[in-house]
Amino acid sequence: MQTRNITDLLLARMPRENVEILRRLGELADRRGSAAFVVGGVVRDILRDIHTCDLDVVVDESAVDYAQAAAAELGGTVKTHTRFGTAILVVPPGRKIDLATARSEAYERPGALPVVAAGGIREDLERRDFTINSMAVRINERGFGELLDFHGGRDDLDAGVLRVLTDRSFEDDPTRILRGVRFASRFGFEFEATSERLLRDCVRAGGVATVSGERLMNEIVLILREPTPWPAVERLSSLGVLTAIDQDWVLGPGLEGVFARVGARASSVGRPVAPDPRDIWMVYLLAMLEPLDREVRTRVLERLRAGRRLRDLAGDLHALKTNSLGVLAAVEEPRRSEIYRAASGLDPLVLLMAEATTAGTRAEERITTYLDELAGVTISITGGDLVRLGVAEGPRIGDILDAVLDARLDGVVTSEQDELAAAERMAKNLDARNKS
Repeated sequence: MQTRNITDLLLARMPRENVEILRRLGELADRRGSAAFVVGGVVRDILRDIHTCDLDVVVDESAVDYAQAAAAELGGTVKTHTRFGTAILVVPPGRKIDLATARSEAYERPGALPVVAAGGIREDLERRDFTINSMAVRINERGFGELLDFHGGRDDLDAGVLRVLTDRSFEDDPTRILRGVRFASRFGFEFEATSERLLRDCVRAGGVATVSGERLMNEIVLILREPTPWPAVERLSSLGVLTAIDQDWVLGPGLEGVFARVGARASSVGRPVAPDPRDIWMVYLLAMLEPLDREVRTRVLERLRAGRRLRDLAGDLHALKTNSLGVLAAVEEPRRSEIYRAASGLDPLVLLMAEATTAGTRAEERITTYLDELAGVTISITGGDLVRLGVAEGPRIGDILDAVLDARLDGVVTSEQDELAAAERMAKNLDARNKS
């Protein structure tokens, strides 16, 4: 085991308040006769010179009991998960600490969730996915800052490689394949040769099929929420992971450009209609599925246990592609109101996807016009104004307001006074037609 004290790195790459919290947690563990450690990705990031605010702590006693004592000690609140032996401690001014009981894991069958049992820090680190995530730092007063590295994680971190801890790692939990691809893409790492062979063997042997759709979807979402998800998606494809999920899931041509356009457009500021940044992963997934036959697309979504909204978005995109996009692209010089009517009411995610997949076409030009210029256009008058003009309450109110909005979009009216005048004319015209 490699040992070294990295207190200097903790102080340099972690908020000083967090270091003080760790010292107090270590002192609490001392008084309780237990050992406490910072573990996992926190340690990895500190060693990679990444400043981190995360705090993941493992103790070799009941984390639930320890968390309750820590809450009293630090004046915080705690949420416990007794079944899993974990807790979340929140201390002023809102810092969150994830606490877990040191444990070992055993897998009853490939792809199943593990059976856990209490263990020591060595057993806890041995259950981790890759060596770079299997390091810990002691926070007890005696030995504070001591790095525990039983598996050469620091050497692999320096070498830029991902290495599994056992030959059965991927077989036991094939989601580690997707997690490894995500880490490799994020850090610019490569799989160590034996680990990559084990990964490919697991894919060929059908290991991905042993994992539930929910767990696969969770890992795919994490990949698609990365700042630049395309390299990981491309790697999933080249390793055969997508075809392991469904034999007909093959990425379409030009997808890298689509991903780039989605990322660029999603980060555009000032658009009147913009999707929630947390939902952009859905656009990426739709882009991965868009070239597939509808039957295959449906099958993949079922395999991944996709939620209702994602299924609805896929259906809306299909409808847009077969209907509204044709309208947007067919007319050589459409009125702005026609563009608005074809695109309004559609989910911003669908519009973003359609915009990204129609580059260089009339459809893209008009979707962009809608998103950049038209989506935020409104009129000043209301139904109450029309009633005061003498228009009877009923469907005519909505029809006239829609017509006034069209006039505003097309530049026929430019002020509230113009809108009122146009509405009055429209009401009179409707009355005249009704009388005739």
